[in-house]
Amino acid sequence: LHCIALHCIASPLRSSSCGHPPAHHSMVAKNLTEYLGFKPSAYKHWDPNPVVGLSSLCFAVPSCAFAAVVLAMTNSLQKPYPADLLFQLLFYALLCFQYAVAVIFCCLADYVYIRRGHRSFFGKVDIIWASFTFFASNVNFALRAGLIEPAVCSSIAILAFMYSGSSKSFQQWIFRHSFWHFIGGSIGTYGALRFAPMEGLLWPVMLDWLVHMLTATAAMVLA
Repeated sequence: LHCIALHCIASPLRSSSCGHPPAHHSMVAKNLTEYLGFKPSAYKHWDPNPVVGLSSLCFAVPSCAFAAVVLAMTNSLQKPYPADLLFQLLFYALLCFQYAVAVIFCCLADYVYIRRGHRSFFGKVDIIWASFTFFASNVNFALRAGLIEPAVCSSIAILAFMYSGSSKSFQQWIFRHSFWHFIGGSIGTYGALRFAPMEGLLWPVMLDWLVHMLTATAAMVLA
């Protein structure tokens, strides 16, 4: 859940009208981690690759997890819902939507329109959407779990993003960025299910819905 927004800084914004790497790194706008001393190199090597494109589907898993919790609550609990439960229900529905759209933007930014040394229009859109999703995910998880677990998850996400951003070759970037997507999807799913609303009562129902959602998603992808 913390990871999608870090995706926006994993590969810094590059300005190049012809799609080639800029001649000097100092001419490129810095991201947050660069101001903190991190010098990414992945932008020099990334290019379209189907493995990276397919790995964008990792973000569909947390979308399914958020949807599973929503469906478990709406199909098992009587209305009207208490105000705090209704708030979480709507928040979960929003995060389900955000992660689902993130799959699309991620694939467009990291596969369809990516070019070495250049960040496309969809890469910029991905940055904005990722930031919005990151903020919402952190707020939601912190409301349920406190500050420590979200901080730990964020630390793992930062390490994964830096691992991708420090790629020194195209083959390294393929593996590391795909791994980054896997970590992002895993943490997002953890955030959706950890201390989920009414988990003590509805946990088996949530898991059942999750299996159904993942099966349906796989069927749509393979269709």
